[in-house]
Amino acid sequence: MFYIISIVTKALTSKRLSDETCPVCLKKGCLEVTLYSRYAKAIIPFLSMGSPTSVHCTECGHEIKSVNAPYFDKKKYTPGILNGIKDIKASRKHSLFQFINHVTVFIILGLALIYGLFSLWSFKNTNTHINELLKNPKVGDVYKVNMDSTLLTPDGRATQNKSFQTLFKVINIKNDTLLMVSNKHKSEGIGVSENDWNSLSREDNAFETIPHKISLKGITEKKEIFEFFNQKKIDSINKTDEVKSTNPFHFSASIGKVPNYNGIEIVERK
Repeated sequence: MFYIISIVTKALTSKRLSDETCPVCLKKGCLEVTLYSRYAKAIIPFLSMGSPTSVHCTECGHEIKSVNAPYFDKKKYTPGILNGIKDIKASRKHSLFQFINHVTVFIILGLALIYGLFSLWSFKNTNTHINELLKNPKVGDVYKVNMDSTLLTPDGRATQNKSFQTLFKVINIKNDTLLMVSNKHKSEGIGVSENDWNSLSREDNAFETIPHKISLKGITEKKEIFEFFNQKKIDSINKTDEVKSTNPFHFSASIGKVPNYNGIEIVERK
C-alpha cells in the first residue's frame, strides 16, 4: 500500500498591526500578520515543519512577507513588523506535535536503530546459550518439540499433515544417543510463544515410560529429533545395502523438530 506525502500549511491565527503603515497604499493599521502551522502528512500528520508567518495589507493586498519567506531576513521588515511576528508566535501555545521536528525524527530513528542492534545482540546471545545447552545435554533436560502426523483416508491415501507440539525429557545419555521420553499429552498447532507450551505438564508422571533413542548430532546440527531404528531394522538395512551410506543419519528417521522461534526457551534445565 502506498501513501502520498504532502506538505500542509494551515492558518492558525491573525493579528492586526495597528501602528504600522502599508508602504504601497500608505494606510495605517491595515497590516495583518498571520501565523501558520506547517506539517508533512500521509493520511495523518506525522512531522511538524515549523510555524511560518506572513504579513500583508488588508486594504490593497500588498504582501510584505510571504509565508515561505525566512524570518531571519530581518532587513526587509520594520521593527514593528518584527515585534508583531514575535508576539504572535509567543502568544500561541505549542502542542506536543509541534515539537516533532527533524531533530526529533533523527533521535527517534537513532533510538530505533539502537533498539534493533540490541535486539539482534540479544537474539544472538540467546541462540549461543541455546546451542551450548543442546551440545552439552544433561539428564532432566526438557526439550520443546514440534511434530507432524499424516492423516490417511479410508483408501489409504495421505491427506494434509496435522501439526502438534509436545515435550521430550532426557533420562539417560550414552555417547551420541539421548534416551528421551515423550510427554503423554500433546497440544495441537505450532506454538509460537511460551504461553502455548504452558498447558503441558513437566511432572515425571506426565511422560511415557518407554524411551526413544535420539541422535544428539541430529539435535545439534539440524535442530531435529532423529530416532534411531531398532536393531532388527538396522540389520535389515545392512543386508540390503550394497554400499554403506556416508549419511550420519542413515539408521535413523526424523520424528520432530526443535522450534526455532525467537523468544522460545527450547531447552528447560533446572
